Amino acid sequence: MIKRMSKPSSKLVKSAGSVGAFTLVSRILGVVRDAVIALLLGASPASDAFFVAFRIPNLLRKFFSDGMLTLSFVPVFSGYLTQGGRSRAFDMARSCFLLLSVTGVAVVIAGIAFAPLVVGMVAPGFAPDSYTFSLTVLLTRIMMPYIACVCLMAVAMGVLNSLGHFAAPAAAPIVLNLVILLGAYVLSPLVGSPALALALGVVLGGMAQLALQVPFLLKQGLSFFKKTELLHPGTLEAGRRMLPSLVGAAGFQINIFVATVIASTLSAGSISYLYYAERLVQFPMALFAVSVSTVLLPELSRKKGANDSLAASEAFARALGGVFFITIPAMVGLVALREPVVSLLFRQGAFDLSCVRETALALLCFCLGLWAFSGTRLLVTLFHGAGDVATPFRAGMAAIGFNLVAGYLLGHGLGHWGLALSISAAGAINFFILLAGAPAHVDSLLVKNIAILACRSFFVSVIMYIPVSYGASLITLEFSKAEMLAVVAGSVIVGIVVYVGTFMAVWGTGFELVRDTNKRR
Repeated sequence: MIKRMSKPSSKLVKSAGSVGAFTLVSRILGVVRDAVIALLLGASPASDAFFVAFRIPNLLRKFFSDGMLTLSFVPVFSGYLTQGGRSRAFDMARSCFLLLSVTGVAVVIAGIAFAPLVVGMVAPGFAPDSYTFSLTVLLTRIMMPYIACVCLMAVAMGVLNSLGHFAAPAAAPIVLNLVILLGAYVLSPLVGSPALALALGVVLGGMAQLALQVPFLLKQGLSFFKKTELLHPGTLEAGRRMLPSLVGAAGFQINIFVATVIASTLSAGSISYLYYAERLVQFPMALFAVSVSTVLLPELSRKKGANDSLAASEAFARALGGVFFITIPAMVGLVALREPVVSLLFRQGAFDLSCVRETALALLCFCLGLWAFSGTRLLVTLFHGAGDVATPFRAGMAAIGFNLVAGYLLGHGLGHWGLALSISAAGAINFFILLAGAPAHVDSLLVKNIAILACRSFFVSVIMYIPVSYGASLITLEFSKAEMLAVVAGSVIVGIVVYVGTFMAVWGTGFELVRDTNKRR
């Protein structure tokens, strides 16, 4: 066993834990938000309209916050910070804020003006003269200002994370979800439509989460009112990396977007089933993979600037091993409990038993790719931290190309769950292409040992599946919410005990593989 963790590793774990704690709260509130949406809208034309309209700004939020802007901005900003100090780094940050402010306003105006065209492209299955199409256009126009907030929020997140401050950016989604929930209950009676109230809540939430970052940026010494160069060299360098970063880091979100487009041509409710299922898969992925990668990116960028490849390699190995150790059993457990979890969270109001079953089917197919989605998130972080944007770009393009073909065929052949299956397969393709290129930046023996650790986790997770699935089988339609919660919680606790106990009894922590690799090196 590893008796003592190095100081940098301990700091990485502490920061990841801080981000994970805030992410946990935000994801719980996100599930509550989705439960409220299910209560108000169910899986109906109105919910399809809201999810399509929300998908556009939310996709951009994923692109910027989790994808191209963060991955393209942080390495460049960290380079200026290491080599030129805060003054030079803040010059670049001000340039990004100014440029994205202008760009964001232009995008918002264009989005409002061309909303019918945008909706027609995103949801070609919505008839132009239908109620669903008209409502989607209206909701899209209302939520467009959220895009400008997202752009600026991404820069604020990049600056604070690079400076070692992770709490405020991680807490921002909490504010967003709280405001959306408040809008659902307070604004709904005033505007007369739950969908309109939710859309207004999205915009107000975006403004609130951006405002949360400002005091922390000022505390770090960033002044917004100094003379600023619009096209700073660092901004241009980050811009050069943006498109490869988009494809490499946000391939999962692009594939979800493609699935939404195809789902609009399927039966009513298909978009909603995919949305609810994806949200549940996002819970463990964001809680562990995204939280760890958020902290890992500036860490790898700093170590690259200091030419400390050994420390960078060890940090990545511990991060990927830890994420696999948690997400693989989470995947198996979610498969076993898929119907009880969907029923517990969403079955109420307009969300009936048939909606539960269709959503659970999509969730099953998404879960099959959870390990790949999580592993890809960290591998992309590794490549970008090392300054390699080409490999994630090629892997992302291969996965997107596969999903375009397979999604069309499986979607029209199997329905909405075929789309989820296609996305999981595309995620696996993306992961294995990245893994093949990882030895260029990480010791090949270390990669092999992490693969062994993942196989061990999967083997023990299969054992864990037996008691967890038995617990799920005890739940009947007559169960109340409280009884269902008790059985689900009990099954989860039993699963954790079986998984951790079996793993520790057979292999200890498993991270001796990382230690032994470092000793051999």
